[in-house]
Amino acid sequence: MNSGASGQVKPAPSLPCWQLSGGSFSQAETNVVIEKELAIYVNGAHLVTALITPGLEREFVTGYLFSQGFVNAFEELASVEIAEKVVRVTLKDSAKFSPEIARASYRIVSGGGRIAYGDDTSFHKVPTSIKIKKQNIFKAMNTLFEKAEIYRATEGVHAAGLFTPEASPLCIVEDIGRHNTLDKLIGYCLINGIDFNQLVLVSTGRMASEMVAKIGRAGIPVAATKTAVTDKGLEIGSRCGLTIIGFVRDAGTRINTDMEVRIVNEPVMKIYSRPERIIWE
Repeated sequence: MNSGASGQVKPAPSLPCWQLSGGSFSQAETNVVIEKELAIYVNGAHLVTALITPGLEREFVTGYLFSQGFVNAFEELASVEIAEKVVRVTLKDSAKFSPEIARASYRIVSGGGRIAYGDDTSFHKVPTSIKIKKQNIFKAMNTLFEKAEIYRATEGVHAAGLFTPEASPLCIVEDIGRHNTLDKLIGYCLINGIDFNQLVLVSTGRMASEMVAKIGRAGIPVAATKTAVTDKGLEIGSRCGLTIIGFVRDAGTRINTDMEVRIVNEPVMKIYSRPERIIWE
């Protein structure tokens, strides 16, 4: 599901299965997540083949190129041609892209993907006067769960959204990859000329270093997740001056484990950095 973004994410198809319930197997149906290969070519050279959930391909590719540092603005793209499983991008300045340098600069990250990871000088402080009430963090997270149809049906994708400080949704996306959700959100804002500086990100994904690096590069000042944050993620967040919040769980939130479903009794969150942006009252 997406709110405000162009193009719809395809729903999870229903497939037959055998389900164990009450000690015996019975025929049933279950929703499964769609995986789509998307080959990205830049100036005629193959850059990467990504696995994504279908939908918002233009936003994904735009956000991916920005997040990886290949472009600094949407205006640097001369054209983006989308076929079924191939996207061909032409940059206005062909000298800015070298596939050999791109491949050499990648490294494996915790999510199993690759990121063009910069040195310390790549991380800049995010200047913002944003303030957000703690209740609106919970409201945004609850809205994310409510609107993320594939996540709710399968629990097999990640969801992420950008919100105003008043918790009004700007864009909500779902994808098999938590990194992909960020790229789609970032691409949506770049294409539509939306300033990141007064936005709040909420996500179902773990905030590891590669996630926080993308958030910092975009300049999103507040990022909250329903799950954990890593030490490297916090280190990068600190360099960028971000407010990083983990384990956001409102009262009534369902926590699924291998053995049971647990219901959260009272709202909780952990603010790891820059807490002055959160209004406690």
